[in-house]
Amino acid sequence: MPRIGRQTGVAARRFGSSAGVPDSRTVPAPRTTSRLLLLLSVATAALAAGCAAANLDVTSPVPLPLDRVSLTIRDGTGGDMSADELRGFKRIVTRALLAAGIEVVPSPKQHTARVVGTVESWEPGFRALRLVSRYGFGTGDLDTVWDVQDGSSDSLASCRIDGSVSTGTFGGSFEDVQQEASEALVRFLRGGIR
Repeated sequence: MPRIGRQTGVAARRFGSSAGVPDSRTVPAPRTTSRLLLLLSVATAALAAGCAAANLDVTSPVPLPLDRVSLTIRDGTGGDMSADELRGFKRIVTRALLAAGIEVVPSPKQHTARVVGTVESWEPGFRALRLVSRYGFGTGDLDTVWDVQDGSSDSLASCRIDGSVSTGTFGGSFEDVQQEASEALVRFLRGGIR
């Protein structure tokens, strides 16, 4: 004979009470899968960020925020940097300036500041060593000096930006260092840094 009234046991936990109202004693099981997925996502994002950093050392600050510049980047490494690497770095710097709303003109024009960068050290490091070591082996380094000049080539402002990558997903990317250095240059050109 079927039981009428309150359900008990496994059936009650699965389906609630027989009246169609959920049983107040039932507690949904925690969703461990979604928590694991969240934890995995956070860990992946942290690893993807890597450990690329750039330091900005202002020698002479920009007197006014700049909104239009001409950009020249020179190789001062003594041949450690290839022409392709120089073009790639200039492309990354140009993208960062444009993203920040700073117009980059191909050649110096009237009322346009000249930004002249010199790459003094270019060492991409050894990515495989960064991947397997957490002790700084294979670290990539980038050292640059930037000079902002007016139309008559007089120096208005200058800074030094150095960057490095020591770890990260699959050993970190040297392009991340270049991006960090570009963003530091944007902060410098926007002024307000003393």
